[in-house]
Amino acid sequence: MRRLSPPPYHRSVVIAPYAFTLLLLTPAEEFQKGTALLDLGRPAEAIPHLESAARQAESNALYWKAVGVAYARLEDYRGALEPFGKACGLDPRLSDACYYYGRALYAADRYRDALEPLRRALRGDPIKSRVDAALGQCHEALGDSALAEKRFRAAMARKQDPGREMARLAYARFLTRQGRPGEAAALLRASNSDAPEVFYELGLALYQDERLEEAVTALQRAASGQAAGSPAQLLLDRALRRIKAR
Repeated sequence: MRRLSPPPYHRSVVIAPYAFTLLLLTPAEEFQKGTALLDLGRPAEAIPHLESAARQAESNALYWKAVGVAYARLEDYRGALEPFGKACGLDPRLSDACYYYGRALYAADRYRDALEPLRRALRGDPIKSRVDAALGQCHEALGDSALAEKRFRAAMARKQDPGREMARLAYARFLTRQGRPGEAAALLRASNSDAPEVFYELGLALYQDERLEEAVTALQRAASGQAAGSPAQLLLDRALRRIKAR
């Protein structure tokens, strides 16, 4: 009996898996492609490449951190938890790894869980004032204002630290929330930053301290260039109405 030839698709079934393997990128190539997309502001497209790199090279903390960064850029902090956790666990001394993990836990409302990675970051992170401030925010969220202020003060004591201005803003917000707007205003007046958020927090502190004219000056700078309806513009309008009503 004559044997029939197999259908033509049989050859493709056998060859396809081998051909597919030739198309796989190495972890380094996937990482390079993913970070290039991140640099272009396309984190959603970067994630599959970065995850491929990390899962192919599971002990590479840098790859896992990059995955977390991509999720964080999308403000998906819960999605960032696993990769940041892996990066922090694999290499606690990798720049930003444990700090980012602690911040992601904080953003996910897991304040107590955030303390340990932030403590690890405090030992190895080069920008220690931001870590102190993050610990302060966690303690405040947990209801321990005294310990929170201790951490904020520790951040401010790091005179040459590049994260000190960010810590100053966090501390000022804490003081305002604690009903101490005069102290918050004094702290912000000593800032070297001209960022709109600094002037907004200064205006808010002055407003709560009933120093309305000074608040208006700060809020005008904060609202400059912002769309109508921004928090700075709304507070500015309220301050102006109160001054007019006197």
